[in-house]
Amino acid sequence: ILMVNQMSLNPSAPSYESLEIPDQARGGIISIGNFDGVHEGHKNLIVQMKNHGSTLFKNPVPVVAITFSPHPLSILKPEIKLDFLSTTPQKKKLLESAGIDFVAILKTEDGLLDLEAKEFFEKIIVEKFRARGIVEGADFHFGKNRIGNIQLLQNLCHDKNIEFKTALPYQMDGELVSSSKVRKAIHTGDMDQARKLLGRYYSIDGKVVTGAQRGRTIGFPTANLENIQTILPENGVYAAFCRLNAKTYACAVNIGPNPTFSESSKKFEAHLINFSGDLYGQNLEIHFIKKIRSIKTFADKKELTEQLKLDVTQTMNLAEKKLETE
Repeated sequence: ILMVNQMSLNPSAPSYESLEIPDQARGGIISIGNFDGVHEGHKNLIVQMKNHGSTLFKNPVPVVAITFSPHPLSILKPEIKLDFLSTTPQKKKLLESAGIDFVAILKTEDGLLDLEAKEFFEKIIVEKFRARGIVEGADFHFGKNRIGNIQLLQNLCHDKNIEFKTALPYQMDGELVSSSKVRKAIHTGDMDQARKLLGRYYSIDGKVVTGAQRGRTIGFPTANLENIQTILPENGVYAAFCRLNAKTYACAVNIGPNPTFSESSKKFEAHLINFSGDLYGQNLEIHFIKKIRSIKTFADKKELTEQLKLDVTQTMNLAEKKLETE
């Protein structure tokens, strides 16, 4: 598995001109997209890419996902706040796990977004990747100002003898699976729906930093996470888990302010059940199982402690059920 890194020896040259594609990633079946979250719809697309390749060619050909960093809208419309389901490293890992042979990450700076649709097709798809087949959804657009559509792509492929296929839509419960639907589920704290659409537990990455350390004083030390680059569920307490040093820990996670101590700032605090040790400075990946309650204001520390005991018990029960099914 390779990820394409673009490095230009000529600073004035557009980055796509210096893009070097390994031979093993050329001549394959490609699909271009943002692939945010790599949900069940994306996984189904990858299956269709593999089937397309095996149907057309006697010998195996590489299956290649082409994506972008940063997201094109972050450059074209920087005023828009973008919510992401996955970071670039997460996306690469998830695509590989779903069966992609090569993940090519194109830098969106330095002229790539200025390429007209036909130029993008010629310079990237034909010259760089030497694609033999393309699979895209019916709503696919490409090139400057997203002028290129699926019909233009099909015509261009026909002219270059590239085998084109429109991906069949993937549905659950009669509705298309999309990144926007996953975001909606996460925003509302519906982690069951998010898991169903993703085909996995939604997770976030963050760095453990020093917090107020109040949890230690009441027997519930927490890891305070910052530098989280993907979307968070709505405020509340969640049952979750994380893996650390080859061991899985159930986690009771609090997202939001701490009104009991008159704190209004939003925080991410994870209590790793039955863990002892120093986590400061480490990166943790927290996987969400279920929301167990909303944020509450407690009369005193005693009332808070009693509720935290209940949260831990419920979290452990949910985590145990999760482990039993895996």
